[in-house]
Order: sequence, then structure tokens, then C-alpha cells
Amino acid sequence: MIAGLLVALGVACDAERLGVDIPRGGPDVLSAPHIKRDVWRLTDPRIGGRVPGSSGARHVAKYTAFRMKDSGLDPAFDSGYRVDLGADVGEMVCGVHRGSGDQAILIASLDPGVGTLSVLPTVGLMSLASTFQHPQAPMHSLYFCSIPESSGLSGLPLRSPVALASLLEVFLVGTLTGPRLVEGAGPKVGHVRSRLLHSGALSSDISDRVGELDYEVIRDRLADAHRVISNVD
Repeated sequence: MIAGLLVALGVACDAERLGVDIPRGGPDVLSAPHIKRDVWRLTDPRIGGRVPGSSGARHVAKYTAFRMKDSGLDPAFDSGYRVDLGADVGEMVCGVHRGSGDQAILIASLDPGVGTLSVLPTVGLMSLASTFQHPQAPMHSLYFCSIPESSGLSGLPLRSPVALASLLEVFLVGTLTGPRLVEGAGPKVGHVRSRLLHSGALSSDISDRVGELDYEVIRDRLADAHRVISNVD
């Protein structure tokens, strides 16, 4: 198995040296086990919760920034991926795939800082960022932001990593645990009415245990969300 892996890595390296593009990005990179891993990392009881201002919240912001970097995003702020919005609010974490044009698309999630299910939008945001990792720059810059719910989209203009006048579309990722993707109208960000991507109301019998969530379904809804967003870019 190890030998096979080394051969595969060697082929990839040879291809890159020869100038052959290795396919990256797209919905095929979405992985149910990786989504589960991210949920666990953000809700691990050992970090002590994600309440704004806590050490657990800082751990979550640090891990979110790490995952954005791992997905090929550049830091969206001059200071890096993270910006502190205040002790009672929390940190906003943003990364960007810089595009070749002047317009931008914002993909955001809101985190209230409590609960397992409420972390799913931010986990989805991390996975969506990887689906847009391509060798060529996108047409529009793609900004991915995890925002504390207490700040909300209405507070974004105060510390926005992107000029609001350049926004073409804003997508707000919701909890994607249902059988189909639903689009709805969200709050305005500058001159743009955001589009909510979610799967409807949570089922009354859905578990909030990390090990009992259906990650295959979440992966499929993220693939649907990727298609909606990529139709704009």
C-alpha cells in the first residue's frame, strides 16, 4: 500500500514537472470523512466550547484559518486570516482565492458559538473553499468568511476584507443536513441581497452527536452548493 502511494506521488510530481495540470477542486474533492473530522475538531469537548472570547473560540478560529490555508486560500486581511471583532463578539476568519477581475463573490457562514449542529455551516465553508482550488485564477475573487453570529452580516462592513462596492454575489451557508438544497433570500450586504443556501428546517429527530450525523448527505448538499456558486463565477 505504501509502495503504491509512493508511486502515485511520484507520478504526480513527474506530471507537474512536465507542465501537466493535476486536476484540483470541484465537488469531487468533497469528502464525508473530512467533513466529520472538521466537525469533531470544532466541537471536541476538550477545547471547552466556542463561546466568544474563550480559549476554545480562539482554538476554533486558529483551526478554521489553518483549513483555509490548506484549501489554497490566501489571507484576506493584511494581518492574516483572523481579525478580532471584540471580546463579546469573537473572531472573523476570512480567506480568498484572488480572481482576475475587479468583482468579488462572498461566501459566508455564521457561528453562534454553541452547539454541534450550529458548527456545520462553518465546516461546510471549509469544504467549499477546497472545491474552488484550481491552478488558474477564478474570474471573480472568492472570499470565504466565518463570521460570529453576534456580529452577523450587518456588521460586516465595519471590518470587511473586501470592498462592498465590488461584490457581485453574497452566499450565506446554512445547515446542509436535508435531502435537497433550498435557496432563500438573506440579509443585504451593502447593495447586494445575500442568497441563503441551506436544506430547510432541521428534522425533529436529527441527532446532535458527531458520530450519528449523515456526512454523506452533508457532502451531497455541499456539492449542490458548489454548483450554485460556480454558476456565478
